[in-house]
Amino acid sequence: MNLEIPSSLREEILSLDGRGYKAYKTLQGKLFSYGPFAVKFEHVQGDSFAQPTRLSVSIGMDEAGFAPSLYSTATRRLALEDHLLRRVSYCIKANRIRVAGSGKSGEIQVQTPGQKILKRNGILVEGARLQLIMFAGLPAQGRSVLAKECLKLFATALPPIWHNSLIASSLDENSLNRAIETLEDYQALQAELGKNDWTTFVANGSNLPRSSGASDHPLSEGGIPFTAPDGMKASVELPHAGKIAGMPIPRGITLIVGGGFHGKSTLLRAIQDAVYPHLAGDGRERIATLPSAVKIRAEDGRAVRNVNLSAFMNHLPGIVSTEQFSTQSASGSTSQAVNILEAVETGAKLLLMDEDTCATNFMIRDERMQALVVKGKEPITPFLDRVEEINESLGVSVILVMGGSGDYFDPADHIISMEEFTPRVVTEEAKRIVLENPGQRKKETTFPIPLVSERRWDFSKLNFSKGKREVQIRTTGLDTLTLGETHIDVRYVEQLTEEGQLALCGWILKRLQFFLSGNDISFIEGLRKIFSEIEQKKFAELTPYNDGLQALPRLADVMAVLNRIR
Repeated sequence: MNLEIPSSLREEILSLDGRGYKAYKTLQGKLFSYGPFAVKFEHVQGDSFAQPTRLSVSIGMDEAGFAPSLYSTATRRLALEDHLLRRVSYCIKANRIRVAGSGKSGEIQVQTPGQKILKRNGILVEGARLQLIMFAGLPAQGRSVLAKECLKLFATALPPIWHNSLIASSLDENSLNRAIETLEDYQALQAELGKNDWTTFVANGSNLPRSSGASDHPLSEGGIPFTAPDGMKASVELPHAGKIAGMPIPRGITLIVGGGFHGKSTLLRAIQDAVYPHLAGDGRERIATLPSAVKIRAEDGRAVRNVNLSAFMNHLPGIVSTEQFSTQSASGSTSQAVNILEAVETGAKLLLMDEDTCATNFMIRDERMQALVVKGKEPITPFLDRVEEINESLGVSVILVMGGSGDYFDPADHIISMEEFTPRVVTEEAKRIVLENPGQRKKETTFPIPLVSERRWDFSKLNFSKGKREVQIRTTGLDTLTLGETHIDVRYVEQLTEEGQLALCGWILKRLQFFLSGNDISFIEGLRKIFSEIEQKKFAELTPYNDGLQALPRLADVMAVLNRIR
């Protein structure tokens, strides 16, 4: 395949040699043909130290050699996009051609995918055409254009990357098919959850541990493959893997218990992350969790607005009613209660909790503390006394890691003990202990848990602009989202997994602000309509242009960001 640099691009680059960097701007908006590829300079950087120049690279699917069957469904299209983006990233890392210059001269970048398969706009199959967004640092020495180095970039470095990652004949067919089959199997496994009243399914042989606390990559050596315990085994038939066995966790209240460092939190984290599919070979690709599941934790200092907190907090000192509770700095127990209620508001059917990140005084008050501090002087109703109602009245299941309080044995439907990273069902043993040691603590609820209502407050004053920019949306890792001059602390919204998701949360909130200006509906209703639009039109309606760096979050995570605006 001929991917020689177009003569018109060659001549234009050579004409810029030695000129000031701004001369590169003459390329902006221009389209050049590299054989079947159309390469457009979408935005040219202002200097060699700025974010590299954004290019769009597109090709017809038939010209690239991809059979229609590879992208005939939304699932197959997503798997293909994800696989190709990973291939582009691999080819960029494998590139050995070095381009001289200062700053970011010669840098080649693309949206970097993590271990999970997400809808991203770095690469999109739309209709019968494939579009890749990539970034290339136009070379300069100081402020002077280096034309020969720029030619090296566009004639020698970039074309092989496109050819080796976006042309079907250059790909490993088995790897591509495996990527598609893995995603289709995950979708089928997730569908089995609803059919069987399960909250999650962990397949035998899964590799749960990660390589480190700061990495999402699987542990390469020393991990113990997961094996379903007696008393909690099931098999499902997947379209490609066939019959697989594993551990389903039914709807209801489930405890994960066991000694320290035996794998309780590792199992919960794998369940938590399985709201997303994982790539083939990750070790977690055959774990699926209800897509609405939300991880709950204490979050000292977060802002709260208009939450009916009365189910968990009442007669707070100095506060007449907690039915419309607001604060700029919630305590650990208050924030955890709010996080539960907000998750239920978004439609969560599964709450995930780990005692390590929970507020102790919210989770439990034992009989001795009840004797010393009587209920009339304690405004907190512990989660222990509401968990059954949350399950039965609100239809929300709970999976809780608990190693420090046996009082949760009473309401639990299922109890799993992790012993050296191996699960064992201990429900009957725990219930026998309850009968032999009934305990004297008193349940502290005095009224039924109120229904959780969908909220809305005045959102119109949030200013997305900054200086001359009409819209300024920036992210700092997965810690902070900045909208205009408003900084939102989101470091404890644990199920955001890529920075592109957080960035897109900002654009979704911008769309929500516009949408609510003419509609008398709740935030949740508005977000549902926006997500429906995204499903039909992808990202086109949300952002002014495709920056190639966005990834789709969940509705629950967008609402979590909105709830943390001060």
